Amino acid sequence: MSTRNEATPRETYLNNNLPVLYVDDVDTRHREDGINYLSFTTNTPAMIVEQVRLMMNDKDLHKIIDALCITTEYYPKKPKRTSKAKSSPSK
Repeated sequence: MSTRNEATPRETYLNNNLPVLYVDDVDTRHREDGINYLSFTTNTPAMIVEQVRLMMNDKDLHKIIDALCITTEYYPKKPKRTSKAKSSPSK
């Protein structure tokens, strides 16, 4: 038996009536208050169709990103920042 207090996991209700959607793209926006906007779209021959629109906080978005990285075994590296003071050599 564990001597520390362990939280009882909350019960999760899965709604099996929800449709499964295929999406091609995700558009994200970050707000200064820590809330993120995500819009999932599907490309059709006639138009781009928005399938789902979500708002979530930074902590929950990081959980989703971590789960996606683990599932796909893809861990992107943060791009290096380029200095504005550097300019490309003139020809």
